[in-house]
Amino acid sequence: MTNKAKKESKEDGKAFLKGRLIDVEEAFVLDLKNRQKAVTHPGALGDATEDAWIELLQRYLPARYRVAKAFAVDHLGSTTDQLDCLIYDAHFTPALFGKDKHLYVPAEAVYATFEVRQTISADDLDYAADKVASLRVLQRTSAPLESAQGISAPKPLLPIIGGLLGMNASWSDGLGKAFIERFDSLKDTKQLDLVLTAESGFCDRLDTGRDPVIFSGSGTLMRGLFRLLRALRAKATVAAIEWEKYEAVLED
Repeated sequence: MTNKAKKESKEDGKAFLKGRLIDVEEAFVLDLKNRQKAVTHPGALGDATEDAWIELLQRYLPARYRVAKAFAVDHLGSTTDQLDCLIYDAHFTPALFGKDKHLYVPAEAVYATFEVRQTISADDLDYAADKVASLRVLQRTSAPLESAQGISAPKPLLPIIGGLLGMNASWSDGLGKAFIERFDSLKDTKQLDLVLTAESGFCDRLDTGRDPVIFSGSGTLMRGLFRLLRALRAKATVAAIEWEKYEAVLED
């Protein structure tokens, strides 16, 4: 008996791969819609939607990353509000305290943060920008690195990726002119780097020094996800924490 998938892969490998990735995208969209139909309480629906995005990201991110609803904290004790979808180092940096959706993660460990909404509006862009800013203003440390070759200088701090995830965009033209004007108006600590939707495409400025790019249509959810993976890969590893500064709060 001929294996259909093997036959398709052999005849046109790229078409086979594209089809399977679009299958993943369509299954995710269906999952989001089923959650919208089944969950009647707005707060519970928000949690269910956040969980779906966290599961998708955790599925594709390498094991060195962890994705969770969490807070960030610095060595001065300053904290963010609860962040819907925090991507942080899972190899070198432990959460400091808390559990489940109330973990407190050192600011130094964070690679990216995303807010999650059902339908993305201008107000949601502003809200996400405020959340990202609350993280970027935290004080992050960077310790010298010791190795067999000696001591190297502290690693420069990585810019934190910030963005917004949702089912679709509320504008009549999707991620069009009105959206990009609002997106571009967010500057400095409030700048958003990626808006990724399940149905309306994505917009990102992950390529440093270049204008934002927008894509829509079938396959763009997965394409946006791969662009995020590429941006995270380029960041390599977060800086080493100066643990002595966290220790200092216990001295008195």
